[in-house]
Amino acid sequence: MKVLDPLILITPVMLILAVGIIVFVVLYQRRMLQHQEHLRQLQLVKQHQLLEATFKAQEEERRRVARDLHDEVGAMLALVKLNLHQLVTSANIQDVAFLAKAHNMKQQLDEVLGSVRRISHDLMPVVLEKMGLAPALDALRRSLASSGQLEMVVHYNEKNKRLPPQHELLLYRMVQELLNNTLKHAQASQVSVNLEFATEEVKLLYSDNGVGFDLATMRQEQEAKGGLGIMSLQSRTALLHGSITISSEPGAGTTAEIIIPAPEPDNTQHSNTFKPVSAHGVSATDLGHSR
Repeated sequence: MKVLDPLILITPVMLILAVGIIVFVVLYQRRMLQHQEHLRQLQLVKQHQLLEATFKAQEEERRRVARDLHDEVGAMLALVKLNLHQLVTSANIQDVAFLAKAHNMKQQLDEVLGSVRRISHDLMPVVLEKMGLAPALDALRRSLASSGQLEMVVHYNEKNKRLPPQHELLLYRMVQELLNNTLKHAQASQVSVNLEFATEEVKLLYSDNGVGFDLATMRQEQEAKGGLGIMSLQSRTALLHGSITISSEPGAGTTAEIIIPAPEPDNTQHSNTFKPVSAHGVSATDLGHSR
């Protein structure tokens, strides 16, 4: 009787064992990757929830300050103005120097009242809540024109189109942030805002004719100073599941293109409360990109 070589018996067993080990390692690695991806998604969801809570708190605080400015500070200044007028008219004062000072005080009070109204409007624009994003941008354009700070050109394809309140508010805040950067750094004489409503997306294109800047340098400066300009734009865009592309070069002005998915038609109810957008595991760094 022929005796089988032990190697012939062992080899298939070793091969089967090796294949089993390989399969086990592959499955283990796959499970580890799935677990890591699951943890990443959880982290992104938490990041979105934190962003939502942060912006909600900011908007609630802005609303409170705007209300206090309008109802309390504005009313007190108006009362001071009225008392000054009554003092001058009832006392029948003939002192020319005193009357001139009183007139100057009245002008200063008018300027302060105008500033209070403007700040209150910037903090919580009534036009945005009542009429929508396009009319609010028109109101912002008129405010800039009256102050002489900057010429703002606004274009839109639908004036009366409404978005959910959180969409309108976040987009409006992004325009404010871009304008703030332009006024502080760009030395620009004109900005342009183009708002386009389409079936599947909403596009907002912002540009200025300023001196421009190096994007990498600007990021480093903001991080060093604790500024949140570009990061804030990216975070707000991410909350709307959109993208932002910022282009700028020294001497060539700055352009920012913001694109967000068009919201569902039945999600456009408006109220006085800020309702954060639901997050589904997409981070600001994933959606908010610059170039």
